[in-house]
Amino acid sequence: MTHEPTNADRAAWAREALAVFTARTYGADHPDTMDRGDLETAIYDLIADLLHFAKRQGIYTGSIITQACYHFECELREEVTP
Repeated sequence: MTHEPTNADRAAWAREALAVFTARTYGADHPDTMDRGDLETAIYDLIADLLHFAKRQGIYTGSIITQACYHFECELREEVTP
């Protein structure tokens, strides 16, 4: 039986990725201890860096944010709709 990820799972994965990112770029700050402003900045910095990575891989970045928002909204709806 395969476990379908929940939004809590997805948030935990993102937190782990952000923790690695902030350890390298924000003086070893951890997302759990950062103030809100720094946390928001770290999140959009990571997203921007992911876009740089995608571009270097030859991936068209124009629709990545749009698609990510679409997936996010669908996942929110799935969690509240049985």
